Amino acid sequence: MDYVIAVQAPAYPISPTRFATESAFAQHLRELRESIGSSFEKVVLVAPALTDAEYARRRDHLGVVDLETDGVAFVPAHRTDTSARRFWRHDALALWRRIRAAVRQAGVVHSGVSDDVWRPLMAMVNIAAWIERRPVMFLVDIDFREHARRYRQVGLWSFRQYLVNRLVYDPLVYLQVWFAPRMFQLVLLKSASMVRDFGKGRAHVKNFYDTAHGLEDVLTETELSERTKALRQPGQPLQVVFFGRFVAYKGLDRAIEAVRIARSRGVDVHLTLIGSGECETALRAQVEDAGVENAVHFMPPVPYGAALFELLRPMHVCVATPLVEDTPRAAFDAMARGLPVLAFDISYFRDLAQASQAVVLSRWPDPAAMAERLEQLAADPERLVSMAQKGVEFARSNTQAIWLQRRATWMREVVRPLDPPLALEGH
Repeated sequence: MDYVIAVQAPAYPISPTRFATESAFAQHLRELRESIGSSFEKVVLVAPALTDAEYARRRDHLGVVDLETDGVAFVPAHRTDTSARRFWRHDALALWRRIRAAVRQAGVVHSGVSDDVWRPLMAMVNIAAWIERRPVMFLVDIDFREHARRYRQVGLWSFRQYLVNRLVYDPLVYLQVWFAPRMFQLVLLKSASMVRDFGKGRAHVKNFYDTAHGLEDVLTETELSERTKALRQPGQPLQVVFFGRFVAYKGLDRAIEAVRIARSRGVDVHLTLIGSGECETALRAQVEDAGVENAVHFMPPVPYGAALFELLRPMHVCVATPLVEDTPRAAFDAMARGLPVLAFDISYFRDLAQASQAVVLSRWPDPAAMAERLEQLAADPERLVSMAQKGVEFARSNTQAIWLQRRATWMREVVRPLDPPLALEGH
């Protein structure tokens, strides 16, 4: 039997046995295949397919997964540029048949919320699993309940968009998450408050961290000692970094403005933005208009792993300025490399701050408050050292392998498929 995982993150079919996807997710799929053991023949990924143009633009930053060597197959869903009309007129029936065929061979189905109303891939997978009586592990990555209010408050949505989401989309997502603990065998929510509000004490509803780093990515004691010495060196500028996608909801304009304000107060702070995305042109223009070209630096994205970690080596702090709820793996990657996190106080980072003691919170979504935090950190290297040490310890206790094994253990405890019987193995 197979382990079927359905996600919205797109992939690109290179050949019948090879596909490309975001590099950290590619590594996650390999780790997942290893963690589930020999009870499953292979992992089967069901996901949207990148267009040829998207693949050509992003291929240097993608990881390649091979069925023959990695044990992971790809079932393409609709293309990422498919319109709602084309989906229902041309793609939906054929996709439903592919999903049913994959689910029939599944010992377990790993799925989640369907938040695309017009191309409901995840809902189709969940319905197929229910029809075929396959056990489902239902994951929710983000606490969506404040999205509409936050998007409206920061000006990213019009009043009409706010109303449509509050009255239509949010209730549809809410109902899915409400039903999940009542329909599915294991529900994992990346939010302690969601576990409390939707789980209502049910043992099969659990909080989880979806990390990408491995133990080999975490600083050794020797490396950490060298890092703490570097953090204590006097007279150096505070080096702040962001790595990820340049998209509007990441709030990178706030990070740039915070640097401008901090520097106007005499704080020697530099910001490096590693990545690319739709907002890059606007962000570069903002840097030029603010006159901080010498303090804000752009670097192209690099594959996850050693190349990225080398770029992080001279940095002091990782910044996160999300305008809506977000759950970036980058926070764990930063802590693994000894970088404390400075973040707006959304619920995810509040939870992470309490658990790790390696996160500094700043009032959402205020760049002036963020500038104050930058000033405080620049003046207190011992605080940076303490958080770097705690962050490394926390990252070491929350590697991807640990959480994959924990998920496998939870499934052994609560999943009781009817046919065929499920027997998960750890590694």
